Amino acid sequence: MKNNPPTDPANAQHRLSLTYMEPVPDAPFKLRHLVQIHDRETFAHIEESWSKLHVLYVITAGQARLIGADGKLTLTAGSAFIRRSGCLLQHDSYRGSLSPVQGIAIAFDFTDQQHRFWPFGSRAPVSSHLIVDKAADLAKVCAKGHNSSSFRVHILFYELLGMLQDQVATAPQPDHSWLDGALRHIHKMYAYPLTREQMAKASNVSPEHFSREFKRYTGLTFVEYVSRLRIRMAQEHLLLGSPTLQELARLTGYKDSFYLSRKFKQIVGAAPTHYRHTPKKIVSLTYNYTASLLALGCIPHMGAVASWMESGLDEHVRHQMSQYAEHELLAHPQLIAEVNPDIIIGYAPHPALDELRMIAPTILMPFEEVDWQQQFIQIGRMAGLESKAQAIIHHYHQLEQDANEILDNLIGEHRGSAVCLFLNGEQGAYVFGHSWGRASHILYESLGFKPPTRMLKDGRLPNGYIHVPLSDIHLYAADYIFVAYPEEAAEQQAVISRMNEESWSTLAAIRNGCIYEIEADMFYGFDPLSMMKQLKHIMHHFTSHLSML
Repeated sequence: MKNNPPTDPANAQHRLSLTYMEPVPDAPFKLRHLVQIHDRETFAHIEESWSKLHVLYVITAGQARLIGADGKLTLTAGSAFIRRSGCLLQHDSYRGSLSPVQGIAIAFDFTDQQHRFWPFGSRAPVSSHLIVDKAADLAKVCAKGHNSSSFRVHILFYELLGMLQDQVATAPQPDHSWLDGALRHIHKMYAYPLTREQMAKASNVSPEHFSREFKRYTGLTFVEYVSRLRIRMAQEHLLLGSPTLQELARLTGYKDSFYLSRKFKQIVGAAPTHYRHTPKKIVSLTYNYTASLLALGCIPHMGAVASWMESGLDEHVRHQMSQYAEHELLAHPQLIAEVNPDIIIGYAPHPALDELRMIAPTILMPFEEVDWQQQFIQIGRMAGLESKAQAIIHHYHQLEQDANEILDNLIGEHRGSAVCLFLNGEQGAYVFGHSWGRASHILYESLGFKPPTRMLKDGRLPNGYIHVPLSDIHLYAADYIFVAYPEEAAEQQAVISRMNEESWSTLAAIRNGCIYEIEADMFYGFDPLSMMKQLKHIMHHFTSHLSML
């Protein structure tokens, strides 16, 4: 009989542990596509093409206002959101931000359609610059397109999903849906009688429970909240117009002007008749409104400030004004609450309007519908400087008239076409309509040039913008072309290489030497001082070149 070799107990135990080791789980998701987002049209194309895939949207600039089955959703710079397959989104018709929306869209799917575990929680955006940076790293590696990068692509993809899962796991998600509905109703119906019992019944809770949860959620009792909202609306009516006390009471849900006046003074500290003339601490949520206030000599207590504004800020302005980026003020209303402002101004629409109104009267203007001069006059009225605003507008009109007389002599009354191209490297260029600053209003409204024919066909005027691939830029050519080049040397080289191609170099504006370089920062704003600088810069190019022909 053959003897079996002796068994080493240690090796036997090792083999046993391997036998009973838990299997490594499969990867739950697989990466399918990644694209850069340059405008709203990219969103629409993604939703149409990737409807059966999950899509992670990461916003790097601007603001995306989306509408889904669960209502409206606003994504700002520094935020991310996962849209599950089949839950399609569309863009709100109002943008709410002067900056074009930019970002990254990442499409992915379940690896195993039979076992579909979803680890990313509810449909709520998350704010994290770490997630944005990780998505940017993934986009850079994907852009290389080498096989040697494939491992790195999937490593970054799963690191990104892991960060999203961690963010969702640590974020508290209490259910306040019935309270949110009650607050929406209050903000909609504040001019009508509202009672606690009525709201509790509509929310299907007892009045006592309603009061407890309402106070815990808002920090105010039901009566305090409604009173503050009504007085905020009264302040806004006074800032924007000249209603009588009787009209003001009717507009804000009070039975008589006496009670309105008493509540107004109790909350605001001044009677309605004196309110317009009291000094006010202003918070500006947008770059252009901050610049407009500074043009009036009014320093906001807190303001959105961009890089193109910083060099022009005096030292005393820097000292007196708290400065933030637009997306910081949008994402963190508590920053605004901490300074206890008297007025908040910004673009309409705003996702946190109801919250802002409880901090201070909030005036939002739809910049796509109201021209820059009307916006400036309104800002002057709110700051108590309407006559100064009118004088500045009058000065601009004088500069405009002088410029047109010069162009009549140089070109004639029929100006031809003109366009501003804001190049962003190999990704293409932005072309803007005249509600978006970037000198478009000056060219098409003040100086009477026509936009490129292709721009009219696309329907991008009077408001809106389009992102054009480098290969198609020549389609938006005009008689006079103003170009803002990218800052990065590599991106500049990519643009210059494209401009040496026949489709570009044979354009009439190139042959005639009618292409002029501009600075992107100088041509961003539509506040009066920016508009005057842009007008003078444009006229300098015209007079320097055309006078020599």
